[in-house]
Amino acid sequence: MNLKLNMLKNDFKRNRTGNIALLLFMTFAAGLIVAATIVVTGLFTSITGMYQTAKPPHFLQMHKGEINQETIDKFVSSYKGVTAWQTVPMIDVYGDDIKIIGDGSFRLSDSRLDISLVKQNKEYDLLLDKDRNIVQVKPGEIGIPVILLDSFKIKLGDKVVLTNNGVTKEFIVTMYVNDAQMNSTLCSSTRMLISDTDFNELFDKIGEKEYLIEVYFTDSSMASDFQTAYENTDLPQNGQAVTYTIIILLSALADIVMSLVLILVSMLLDMIALMCIKYTVMAALEEEIGEIGTMKAIGMSYIDIRNLYLTKYKMMVGTGIVIGFILARILSREFTKHVSKTFGNQPASFLSVVLPIASCLLVYLITIHYCKKILKKLKRVTVVDALVTGKGFSKKERVRDGLSRSMRLSVNLLLSVRETVLNFNGFMIVFLVMFIVSGIMIVPMNLLNTMKSKEFISYMGSSMDDILIEIDSGENLAKGHEALNNLLLQDTDINEFNEFKRVRVQTINSENELMNIHIDTGIHAGVELKYLLGKAPVQKNEIALSKLNADEIGKSIGDYILLRFRDKQAKFLISGIYQDVTSGGYTAKSINNFEGLEIEKYQYTINLMDNVNAKEKAVIWSEKLGGGFDILPMEEFINQTLGGVSRQIEVATTAVFVIGMILIALIVVLFMKLRLVKDVSQIAAMKAIGFTDNDIRKQYLYKIGMVSFIGICAGTFISNILGETIVSMAFGMMDLGITKVTFIINPFIAYLMVPLVLFIVTLVITWHSSRQIRDYNIFFLINE
Repeated sequence: MNLKLNMLKNDFKRNRTGNIALLLFMTFAAGLIVAATIVVTGLFTSITGMYQTAKPPHFLQMHKGEINQETIDKFVSSYKGVTAWQTVPMIDVYGDDIKIIGDGSFRLSDSRLDISLVKQNKEYDLLLDKDRNIVQVKPGEIGIPVILLDSFKIKLGDKVVLTNNGVTKEFIVTMYVNDAQMNSTLCSSTRMLISDTDFNELFDKIGEKEYLIEVYFTDSSMASDFQTAYENTDLPQNGQAVTYTIIILLSALADIVMSLVLILVSMLLDMIALMCIKYTVMAALEEEIGEIGTMKAIGMSYIDIRNLYLTKYKMMVGTGIVIGFILARILSREFTKHVSKTFGNQPASFLSVVLPIASCLLVYLITIHYCKKILKKLKRVTVVDALVTGKGFSKKERVRDGLSRSMRLSVNLLLSVRETVLNFNGFMIVFLVMFIVSGIMIVPMNLLNTMKSKEFISYMGSSMDDILIEIDSGENLAKGHEALNNLLLQDTDINEFNEFKRVRVQTINSENELMNIHIDTGIHAGVELKYLLGKAPVQKNEIALSKLNADEIGKSIGDYILLRFRDKQAKFLISGIYQDVTSGGYTAKSINNFEGLEIEKYQYTINLMDNVNAKEKAVIWSEKLGGGFDILPMEEFINQTLGGVSRQIEVATTAVFVIGMILIALIVVLFMKLRLVKDVSQIAAMKAIGFTDNDIRKQYLYKIGMVSFIGICAGTFISNILGETIVSMAFGMMDLGITKVTFIINPFIAYLMVPLVLFIVTLVITWHSSRQIRDYNIFFLINE
């Protein structure tokens, strides 16, 4: 026992670099797995916890205008499986009507979200605080939804001045509220909480009335069938209809994307960590080959020697995992910050405690098993190999001549190229690390650039134009349409604009049941979209379907579908299938005007003349038209809609970049340590025949540089091919309406900056690690 302890102490002192590297690798491996586990577990438990308290509806129908509650009650009560329902009144106001006064003053006119004032409900669809307590506000107070805090700096104690229809009302911000169903920029609405007294006072005096018709079932999956049945009646439906699944998906999308990125990256980096652990162990064994031979010579068995090393690695692995667990607990707050902000603070639960610990135990068991497999190499080492020939663990390499075949290259470069080509397997660890790290850096960067690009609008069912305008649905839809048309026709700064209107028709789905289709109609409907199959409709009897609609109907391009509208039926040919994340992914396009059908909403896309500023023009139009219009430059529309998702990916991308750089530095240092130990005799021979220290250092720089360059190029190339496939599969599993993502790549970042930074870091670390060659004494090396 004392002998084992003394040997362990000596080993820790002698092999300090390798031990520290092993500790760091285990810290990374455990930390990444724990961080990914914490994020996924936190997301699941947070959604579950919030929804259990807030009780969002399984089916939601928004309606602007008057309602007849008796007819609603009669229909809903007769539907089998309904457990509860309620109608929630709201007061819709425009961002222009709301002024925030705090350190400065500003209006919410830039928000694309429809803003509604509500009072707290009795039992269902409840608004909560950050600790998931049901909140109430007093008269004169207001609760601001957390979703607005991403775009506006609204502080507790700020004054909110509401001015509408000649009425002015002041509130004080006393809390931030979490809304279980309207907490994402992908939703089109958000709710501000006021007291019952203030709500009753303002209900008939300002804004526009809107109602949320909310229904609950014994099984939330019944919502889709109920939606079809509801929409086939004359019940109120002047607004968007949403099901429970869509509510969850839209609310958690940003965090789901973050979780997928973390899981993918942690798996890849853990593979790298295991490869690095192998090199760490091999570096230690190569350096201690003499001691291993001595132990075998004095009669120690393979099991005794293995257990000696295994004890050390168990201690190092365990310590690294504990450190990684602690760091992951601390740093994961940055990754779960958005989850806590969106769904409220999650108290410690059984899953949140047990799963990270279980993941650490799994990492420990896998790593120790891997170390045992590596240490089996001790069986093959004989006393003669270790103490006489110094063969060690490396395979004997064939000597191949070839120096005389090329006199154009410098000797240092020629030797480096020769050894790299003939012994590429010896540099495989460097190649694989560069390959994987460059890939996991570039894929999130390409995804982030894609989602921030103006071209991503093609995945949102619209063409790539300068400005997007939507007219709020409701009683003033026709007036708003007329006012906007007059404004656009008179503006000489417009190059062209296209008008689209949305109508609803019926068709038969794959199960031979009636379903509703919401169609965007117009002369240019479907133009400039990216089609998975087919093309945009060009005839009045043609229709393009979103991917989710096509799947629901069970049809593809070239097939006919039967549309029912105005008490008649008409055959339409499916001309194309496209991707769309708006309206739950269920949309369609047609140039048929569908005269006589009720219009659900209008949308305009505008292209301006050259040198006309889109942001300034949007502000001018907003001031002229007033409330009831969402007028946004296309970049701003994408940013407000997908900004939350992009910010989460940005956090993950930054973390991946930093971790990747650290891993590259560590593996190059370790590789050089192992390589120099193995090449002692070669270095001695080269010094003996006249190679200087700088000559030998240059050769290692060339060898590592060439292999790194190949690995980085291969990783960059493959990431732009497989990366799209992986991201497309991830989006496809989420049923968002996107099944194929084509990266919009920034060549300067993806093809130049990232590879160049990786390459330069590798060269710098290699040159720095080769300094110890200067300390090698030729006579000592030859004697060894």
